[in-house]
Amino acid sequence: MVLIDFREWSFGNLGYLPNAQKELLQREFNALTKTATFKVVNLGGVQPFSLSSLFFENVETIAVSPLKNISQFYECIDIVLAAKNKEVIDYTEAAEEEVYFYGQNSLVSHLASEIALCGINELTDESLFEEYCEDFEFTPFSFELSNELLTSDVALFVEDTLLICLEFIRDKKTKKDLFSLLKSNQIKVITVTKDQVEKGVLNIKFVEKVLLMSKQTNGLLTTDQKEQLTNFKTEIVELPFLDKAGVKLRDIIA
Repeated sequence: MVLIDFREWSFGNLGYLPNAQKELLQREFNALTKTATFKVVNLGGVQPFSLSSLFFENVETIAVSPLKNISQFYECIDIVLAAKNKEVIDYTEAAEEEVYFYGQNSLVSHLASEIALCGINELTDESLFEEYCEDFEFTPFSFELSNELLTSDVALFVEDTLLICLEFIRDKKTKKDLFSLLKSNQIKVITVTKDQVEKGVLNIKFVEKVLLMSKQTNGLLTTDQKEQLTNFKTEIVELPFLDKAGVKLRDIIA
């Protein structure tokens, strides 16, 4: 796994003096590096963005996604690809035609059963989703999603469990078909609410068989939801600065 070195990022005015901000970022960086074995990547002056939006990968292959303003990230892409050292599929030319797809944030997948879920909107093109599924040998399942959201905002696979907010899937038949697909693949479902999603309850990353989440995210989970996740080892990390800055784990880990 790659961890972006965020300690020199500029976050604007969050009410901290420069030295205090630097100390907090160092503390949170240290806390994260203790949770897993990461390849730390320094992107220099690149400002905060979501690393998971740029890429989608499996064990052998990594795809580079067509984001808006993709040219801003070419140097970053080269650095991460060097760290990953995998076969590359490049979709970035689609961005020239204003066709977009946001990698692991547009497509969430269950590798064992080879299914992928995708919320379609202005930032996530359906034809590109189907192309990803063909290249990575997934069975595609798509649904309409509000333009301000990406699929990983509302859904997250953790091994054979799917955390999902069904309130964002309005079509009843689509929901029924989704449950049928999940049941046939023996995937357990944990539902979260729209209010929880808006507060960041899916700010979770599955790293080296561990559920990594911030203390803020853990506080958003109900007792029942936590009980349904007891099969997983959970690491709760104090990340007050990153939480306040709106930086998610998916933004800095991929």
